[in-house]
Amino acid sequence: MTIETVLDWQERGVNARILGIPITEHPLTKKDRMPMKTGEPFDIWQLKHDAWLFGWRIEDSMRQTETRINNLLIRPTG
Repeated sequence: MTIETVLDWQERGVNARILGIPITEHPLTKKDRMPMKTGEPFDIWQLKHDAWLFGWRIEDSMRQTETRINNLLIRPTG
């Protein structure tokens, strides 16, 4: 597996979070994408799986941080 593949799966996770796809809808956890169905080596599947989760979680973290900052800046005074 190449670093480009890992980065691609991270980007897929980021994009999924941007589109509002919940973490529970991870594409590699679908029955037809599991290693026992595809024949893909488990360690390769695991790397792609974890890369997607990492991308999703990073984007989610960024969104939570932005929301907290916006809430601080937009707080009404008085």
